[in-house]
Amino acid sequence: MRALGLDVGERRIGVASGDTDSGVAVPAGVIENSPEATADVAREANARGAGVIVVGMPYSMSGRVGPQALVVQEFVRGLQEAGLVVETVDERLSSAEAERALAGGRTRGRGRRRPEKGAVDAAAAVVILQAWLDGKRGSGAA
Repeated sequence: MRALGLDVGERRIGVASGDTDSGVAVPAGVIENSPEATADVAREANARGAGVIVVGMPYSMSGRVGPQALVVQEFVRGLQEAGLVVETVDERLSSAEAERALAGGRTRGRGRRRPEKGAVDAAAAVVILQAWLDGKRGSGAA
């Protein structure tokens, strides 16, 4: 099954694509977080043949639902109302993990540049989708 992973931020939504057959998630860009974002995600899912949308849920470090998680829950409801199948995964620290992965192999200090925000958003979506794919593989569900 093809899947789309989303890292929903205030300005951008990182997008990743993957499937349960290969078990691999790859970056697929970003979508501007605007009033049209739900329709944009639906078009992207349709274009990629995704049967499920996997959205990272930004719980607080204590596991509670904070303000950003409430915003993401509302976004998820919009996707579901648009007829999309949506699953959520805990995304705590996905952006930090994505930044570390993007910075891999770079030297510290003066020559080090931060990755572009869009790249971090898409990489965070990869982390989210990869966690979901790994869970599917571990559970035997596909």
